[in-house]
Amino acid sequence: MGLNKFTSILISLCLIFYLLYIGKSFFLPFLIALVIWYLIIALTSAYKKIRLGKKQLSSTLAMLMSITSMMLFIFLFMMLINDNVGKVIEVAPSYQEKFQLLGHGIIKMTGFTELAGITELVQSINISWALKTIAGIFTTVAGYTGMIVVYILFLLLEYKLFGKKIKMALKNKETYANYISIISKIDKDIKTYIKIKTLASFSTAILSYLVLVIVGVDFAVFWALIIFLLNYIPTVGSIVAIFFPILLSLIQFNSLIPFFIVTTLLIAIQAIIGNVLEPKFMGKSLNLSPLVIIISLTIWGSIWGVVGMFLCVPIMVIINIVLAKFEKTQSLAIMLSARGKVE
Repeated sequence: MGLNKFTSILISLCLIFYLLYIGKSFFLPFLIALVIWYLIIALTSAYKKIRLGKKQLSSTLAMLMSITSMMLFIFLFMMLINDNVGKVIEVAPSYQEKFQLLGHGIIKMTGFTELAGITELVQSINISWALKTIAGIFTTVAGYTGMIVVYILFLLLEYKLFGKKIKMALKNKETYANYISIISKIDKDIKTYIKIKTLASFSTAILSYLVLVIVGVDFAVFWALIIFLLNYIPTVGSIVAIFFPILLSLIQFNSLIPFFIVTTLLIAIQAIIGNVLEPKFMGKSLNLSPLVIIISLTIWGSIWGVVGMFLCVPIMVIINIVLAKFEKTQSLAIMLSARGKVE
């Protein structure tokens, strides 16, 4: 690669990231809408397989059922957020105080009081700020609700005409057939990823919720929502998802027994679903390299904040699926994959 070409690529990347940064208020709701739109399309395909006697559901009815289901889910999700976010922010300072007392108590018990930096380290950990930041993610997304709905409507309208436009644009039958073949493979892989990842995240969240409710950890619904969302981020998300409810169980109770129960069961749930069941059904070809995940989280987090970190991994997986389907970009997909295996 020549110096001029490398410089051009570097300038182009800088320009793209700058546009993404300044266009945050447009791109974030659009990407969220794009994800929801694709979930609606995937759900429509699932509903079309339902049979009423000898007949399958029509495309129109399946689409209406899919949109209704998604709207009900979003409404329920937003309702749960509204019921919990305010309460979490309200009690955050009291948890910070309890954490400081617990930290100083552990330091005295272990005799680390004379070690330089230990006390300062405990004091620097701001539980209140972390809880408020997590709660702020939901309020940020909620603020985009109107724009997200508008984008979804336009995407659904465009979806009906998109196939016809492509057929008219690609007049050569062979070119059109090749295009349809590639798009079908991409569509299948994306649907597989979204379906399995959503089921895995939902199962993890439900089981974790049951554990937290049985033990009596505060805001079990809120932590279940966090676990559901963060499990879309492999490895890193799974660790962060259970860190806060585990820490809360340590702060909330005067006994260590609830802490050990929550820690053991949440780790077991994550390990079984994330490391055994999910790879078995999804395979390694749809997973990203851990290094790519870390770099993606850093880059997108710096551009779009915490919401960008939520979106970056699913987006990167979809990009990698697309790259894998074209010969010229397949080598890049191999480098981004977990095991160097792409289909």
